[in-house]
Amino acid sequence: MKHNQSPVMTDKKQRPQAEPLLISDFDEARLRAEPLIREFHDELVEANIIYLCRNKPQKSGGRSVPGSVKKATPMEKHLGGHLFEDDKEPDFIMTISLPEWNELNPKQRIAVVDHLLTRCTGEVDEKSGETKYKVRAPQVQEFPEVAERNGRYNDDLIEMGNCLKDT
Repeated sequence: MKHNQSPVMTDKKQRPQAEPLLISDFDEARLRAEPLIREFHDELVEANIIYLCRNKPQKSGGRSVPGSVKKATPMEKHLGGHLFEDDKEPDFIMTISLPEWNELNPKQRIAVVDHLLTRCTGEVDEKSGETKYKVRAPQVQEFPEVAERNGRYNDDLIEMGNCLKDT
């Protein structure tokens, strides 16, 4: 055996077990979302949102992200139907990554939940009268180095730049 090898690591059958992904309810996100919905997201007042957390970071493009939101699939609607009054089905599922969340201060946590809620939209269907929900992409998606080289080169970047606050 080589000097730098652990005896455990030489036997492939004895590799350490990866930590399992654990998902559970996350009232902390719900408590931050409710006042935001009332004040800024009135199209979501009637939406049924499941708030979850996970013990492992979520990744997007190889980078850890603090959370995600998705429209509930038919199976998720069926499985989550018992969570709301009158057995209403969930419309969205918000999932927060605890490793990222735990690194955020209270203002940043509110911003993450607000960002995820802003991705959720609802429009009333004129024919049926029902609200149709969907998830939208952020309006601005740009690389910092492109913005650094070219500045506010389009209307979306101009609007974003005008909205930014120094904290």
